[in-house]
Amino acid sequence: MHLAVIFAACSAAAPRYQAGRQDVPLTAVVETLNLDYLYSPIIGTFWIDVGADSIIFISNSNRVYIGNRIVHLKNPLQNYDDRPTVEADGVDLILQEVFGQAVPWKYNGSVFTLDSGSKKRPEEPPEQNRMNTAAPKRNVRSRTDHEIKTIIIDAGHGGKDPGGIGYRGLKEKDIVLGVAEELKKELKRRLRGETIIMTREDDRFIPLEERGRMANEVEPFRNPIFVSVHANVSFTPGTSGFESYFLSIDPFGEKARDVAQKENSVLNFEIKDYNEYIQEILNRIVDIEYRRESMRLAGDIQKRLRGTIGGQSADRGVKSAFFYVLKASKMPAVLVEVGFVTNKNEAINLQTSEYQKKIAKGIALGIEDFTNDFHESKGFTE
Repeated sequence: MHLAVIFAACSAAAPRYQAGRQDVPLTAVVETLNLDYLYSPIIGTFWIDVGADSIIFISNSNRVYIGNRIVHLKNPLQNYDDRPTVEADGVDLILQEVFGQAVPWKYNGSVFTLDSGSKKRPEEPPEQNRMNTAAPKRNVRSRTDHEIKTIIIDAGHGGKDPGGIGYRGLKEKDIVLGVAEELKKELKRRLRGETIIMTREDDRFIPLEERGRMANEVEPFRNPIFVSVHANVSFTPGTSGFESYFLSIDPFGEKARDVAQKENSVLNFEIKDYNEYIQEILNRIVDIEYRRESMRLAGDIQKRLRGTIGGQSADRGVKSAFFYVLKASKMPAVLVEVGFVTNKNEAINLQTSEYQKKIAKGIALGIEDFTNDFHESKGFTE
């Protein structure tokens, strides 16, 4: 899945090649191989999903991160007109990871192709992994089974952190706790055998990293998912609606960056040097192993909310942004903004038990869709 804005950034202009270098745009390689990728111009990373591991290139660096390994290229990744390119050894590295062996290829300055006549081509992959006549072999993430066994519900903010303050002093922390409690009840009614964990069940302050730690204590074989419940604010009183987010370094969607800054503001209670913390985060290679699953979970929840409260609130869609509470959770994770506490009508609705139950039902149905699809597709590998 390629975000449109990222694709545009990668392909907007032809590179200006330097003498002595034979560069190949990474987009030409990954699109020929039909691989999912994410380019972040903000921190200069180009992430490629090859199944169990990810390949991460870094602008102006010859280091390439593959799972827990570091491989060094002869020359650094270059950006020509915001178009990441590598030399031949970088291309060979990708093909080695995808096919499990060396594969001859050609690039004529505009089109990247594999040498179909080579005897070094890998054997025919399974039917579900074929791409035209020669799809790359996909590695499957190791899991003991294909059941979602644990769901972590995170009621945002709490204690000394009220979250957004809305109509007549309505506090976000109170609304989302009520929704989270209803969501727990709804999930217990709909699902059988799953463990439901609440990061908070009363009005207490819990640091974002602690919320992530609580989620990460769940054994990986239980295939946990993380859903953080929040409510939104706006300087425009008429703004309303619900939206679902997944993790991304680069905000995608209207006002996504503003929403992320608001929900991340709790860090002011947690750390002394905010800028130092930001720098630390940006210097780390972003763990987006679960990005596709998170996108799918966000989409399922948004679709179901449209059915339960869409007639009373605006559908603002699925978006992406860099939420710290999602970054800390090593699993499919989403953040749901259930409405605007600054909108008079929505604020009134959000305080009623009936409306909170509708929200909870929509989120629960989306989670149920996700868990069923996860099971039927054997972990989304088919």
